[in-house]
Amino acid sequence: MVRAIQRRLAARQGDNREGGFTLIELMVVVMIIAILVGIAIPAFLGARKRAQDTASKSNLRNALSTAQTVFTDTQAFPATPGTAPTGMISVLTNEEPSLTFIDGSATGSGHTSGAAKEISVNSMVSAPSLAASGTNLDEIILASKSGSGKCFFLRHINAAGAAGLSGSYMAETTTGGCSAKDAPADDAAGAATLNWKAL
Repeated sequence: MVRAIQRRLAARQGDNREGGFTLIELMVVVMIIAILVGIAIPAFLGARKRAQDTASKSNLRNALSTAQTVFTDTQAFPATPGTAPTGMISVLTNEEPSLTFIDGSATGSGHTSGAAKEISVNSMVSAPSLAASGTNLDEIILASKSGSGKCFFLRHINAAGAAGLSGSYMAETTTGGCSAKDAPADDAAGAATLNWKAL
């Protein structure tokens, strides 16, 4: 077999033609490269989106850790709009300068996260019926927009508020705004629904 190939190569070199690849050989190589690119690009894009989502979730967890530090000191979250330097945004910015905190107590421009490191914040009383009694703000909702276009929400309730709900929950959406005020609502019982997953 090897000798046959050597004879064939020698015969080609003996001709006065220039050596090179045939059109079919070039087309086969191009098709193989196209198939490999077709496989690699979707896998790369999927990995990129997952990395962007993970970065957004990580920033929310860092922001929550900072907020819980504040809660430990005062047994309440400061009011979200608040007044500087005691408002929630000012306090969080001083405690965690690597993130940008914005007032998420409303929706629309100026209240919406547009990047993973921009955290929309809203603090409130966990049970609306307790708001009139002057109960401390014991619930916080944080929102962050991932580079993939998803909005992630992290909700934490320190006290057993509405229907005994307490702990940390995460939700995500690809529609609507990315302000803490845009966070999904509870179901009628106050328990975490399909929108909110317990952490």
